Amino acid sequence: MTIETSHFFFTAPWEPVSVRRGDALGLGALADQFADAVAPDLSNRISDGRWVTLLAWSLVQSHQVFQASGGRSVVTRQEQNQRYAWLRPLELLWVARTISLLKADTEDWKQRPLSGRRRVAPWVEEGMKADRFGMTPKQFQAYRQTGPYGGYRRAFRKWPGLTIGDGWTPGPQSVALARWLDDKLKGARLQLAEDVSRSAKMARNKEGRDSENKWWLEHWQTFDQADKAAELNTLPRQRGDFSELAEAVLLKPLIFGQDAAGDMRLTIVQSIAKSGATDHVSLCQYLSQHFSSDPTIARLATFSRLADAGLDAMNYINEALKREPKVALADVARGGAAKEVCKALQEAAQGWLAVQAGSAAQATTLRHADAADRFAQTMAASAVPLDCFRQLLRHHETYGGGLRWFVLRDAHVEARTLSKGEASRYGFRLWALCRLAVQCGVLTKMPKALHDDIELDNDDDDDAQ
Repeated sequence: MTIETSHFFFTAPWEPVSVRRGDALGLGALADQFADAVAPDLSNRISDGRWVTLLAWSLVQSHQVFQASGGRSVVTRQEQNQRYAWLRPLELLWVARTISLLKADTEDWKQRPLSGRRRVAPWVEEGMKADRFGMTPKQFQAYRQTGPYGGYRRAFRKWPGLTIGDGWTPGPQSVALARWLDDKLKGARLQLAEDVSRSAKMARNKEGRDSENKWWLEHWQTFDQADKAAELNTLPRQRGDFSELAEAVLLKPLIFGQDAAGDMRLTIVQSIAKSGATDHVSLCQYLSQHFSSDPTIARLATFSRLADAGLDAMNYINEALKREPKVALADVARGGAAKEVCKALQEAAQGWLAVQAGSAAQATTLRHADAADRFAQTMAASAVPLDCFRQLLRHHETYGGGLRWFVLRDAHVEARTLSKGEASRYGFRLWALCRLAVQCGVLTKMPKALHDDIELDNDDDDDAQ
């Protein structure tokens, strides 16, 4: 009797799945407070005005069908889930439209903010037959947070006129943007049939889930059609595209005016344009001085130096782990630039503590200042690389948010998550704010201090495991 043995052959290198590492120093909540001061009602992910237009159009269209299917209120969680079920397919169809129209140039659409593209791209290539746009049930469910609506929801709740304030019901600004985009879609324009109410109710009442996806695929069959101006007028923009949008006249008053937050955003970008700053450090210093009467912004530069110095030290250790998953801490500390990195961190920590001591009366305005105080007190003690890195590693493991980069075990640094290059600094949404300002025509060009500091959203890490 012959026993056959099965063998598996890998024809391509195995690539472990990268994961998002999060807030390495545990300073994220405080950084958000600084960001709220200089860029209120914004987030790092709200950085492309075109997605505001696309989502406004999607809200208007999906709201019509939601109501036709019998939906009315969006008060309860269940009602909001039913409402989002009609919106999500349109988000994904915009991702699919972008990939489909640019499929001849993969590097082009990969430079655009397209959440879920890892799954949608194969779905497009394979004839758009798989359920849920090629996503697993878990990924599809998580898209409410990882997709564009999740990233831009704050704008749709806070910016006047986009919705009635609930984040779901379109307001006059969304209607105006939707009409503008409808005109630009031309041959791809969505034409809802007269029986929309009957067919939408049938889709909602069908047994089985995700019937809304099939409904939209049946009713917007021209979603991937295009004319010569489709790329310019209807697709999300590349991250490095700093040009004014065709719909700027509609977006400008919406983002930079109409309410106190919009006025503040306008004041900040105008100040940045006048600053002459050439890097992030000098820009934060300028803002702290120019808005010294604001107790939060006045401490922006000191916090930025502390946070940047901490991340520089984290990135230094990260670099030592690129070749080996485990290295002796003593070897890391003997590195050529270790003394310089640790000295800079100590000085930044001492600077933060000095400012805090001198402004005790205003310290209560920073709700999460204790996180920076704790970090600074730890790192101000010593600039000796071995001590500095040891304390940094302990702080990271104890107070860091998200997944740990690495841990200290038996005098060795052990990697815990994969590196995707240097971590982004705490940027306070300034890149996103100024990018929107250029797209709206408020600024003529991206400020030099921020031009190359492209903030990435979670497009590359949006596949829930």
